[in-house]
Amino acid sequence: MAYYSVEGKTREQLRDLATFLRNKLQLDDVLYFPIVELLEIMPEYFPGFSYEIVSDDELPAGNHAETDVINWHITIKETVYNRACAGEGRDRMTIAHEIAHFITLCVCGFKLARSFIKPKTFEDPEWQAKCFAGELMIPKHLIGDMTPVQVASVCGVSYDAAKYQCQKYHGGDVD
Repeated sequence: MAYYSVEGKTREQLRDLATFLRNKLQLDDVLYFPIVELLEIMPEYFPGFSYEIVSDDELPAGNHAETDVINWHITIKETVYNRACAGEGRDRMTIAHEIAHFITLCVCGFKLARSFIKPKTFEDPEWQAKCFAGELMIPKHLIGDMTPVQVASVCGVSYDAAKYQCQKYHGGDVD
């Protein structure tokens, strides 16, 4: 089995990158990150970047979206995009995850390599994209001691994503 790995990054480094992006977009103090709007303006800021909304049967079952780092292209299933536009947290996070792949691999140039050895967590491009997306959508400096239910509501993410980030920020079980 083949794996992909990237140069290792810590959660703190990925948080700093997400904070930098929020700052550049002048969204430092915004809880509900406008992820769909970001996707829609990215071609203006990244020449060569494109995205496409496709019918659900154009991507394999189980794939909600994918990022082609060679061609700087994100493909998103139509239902995922529509639900994200409607504010569905899981689908908003899916788009954030794909944007995270683009930002880390294409814009920042994190080195991607193919390997036959399973990467360490902090070298896994999927973990890095999940981590970056979580840090972008659920900013630690804004949620304070909110509960996962509150975070899910104000940040527009799923309860599971909110709970996961709250556990990372506060440790232990949170409810």
